[in-house]
Amino acid sequence: MGTAAKTARTSRASWDAFSDVDAFVDEVLAELAAMEADGKKPTRSGPKPVLTGAVLRKAIMAIWCLCFCGMQWRALGQLCDIPFNTLFTLFARWTRRGLWRRLLDRLRRTWRLACGDTVEPSAVVIDSRSCRSAPSCFTCGFNGGKNINSFKVHLGVEKHGIPLAIDVSPANTHDT
Repeated sequence: MGTAAKTARTSRASWDAFSDVDAFVDEVLAELAAMEADGKKPTRSGPKPVLTGAVLRKAIMAIWCLCFCGMQWRALGQLCDIPFNTLFTLFARWTRRGLWRRLLDRLRRTWRLACGDTVEPSAVVIDSRSCRSAPSCFTCGFNGGKNINSFKVHLGVEKHGIPLAIDVSPANTHDT
């Protein structure tokens, strides 16, 4: 009795996020340069010099590891030889200045053009959900529909699922 051999089905390899770290770092550096040209980059005062070159690239990679892999700030500081408070200060400053928002907007526009759509969306889907929380973590409200103390996360997305707006409010806030 013979055996029939089936050839194995192969599919394309799944997305490897680690191969795109350099592309992410390059995009962050390009956006930081654009923010500096727009005059939106903060002038930093203090005795320590500003991070530049390879150290800045290392800091951006460390922040990427924190966000993608879920590492802790203090562990990250130990691994990359940059103090964790320096990394956190960079992340907080860039968040306040809107770096991550600008990167998301650039990604959204590029994605929409690649899909053959217009740059700006013509329709938005908005929804909210209630999330339980500890009484001390956020200004909670009582959600009458679910009978829980919680907060609401409001999210607006375009048709491809890319977020346009995110807001957090007490659960007793009306959705409108």
